[in-house]
Amino acid sequence: MSVAEFLRPSEAATVAKCHPNMIYQALQAKELRGFQRKFKGRWLIDTQDLESWMRGQ
Repeated sequence: MSVAEFLRPSEAATVAKCHPNMIYQALQAKELRGFQRKFKGRWLIDTQDLESWMRGQ
């Protein structure tokens, strides 16, 4: 069983080679899946979801 790795938007932007604002826009548009543990808390993005988003799926 593999352990899921989660990234903050700034880390995801580094991996995707884009600006963090693009990650936030994709999260808000629900193009990129992510979650917040608390209301208005920090976004966390699963690495597999980020890879799928980068491939355009």
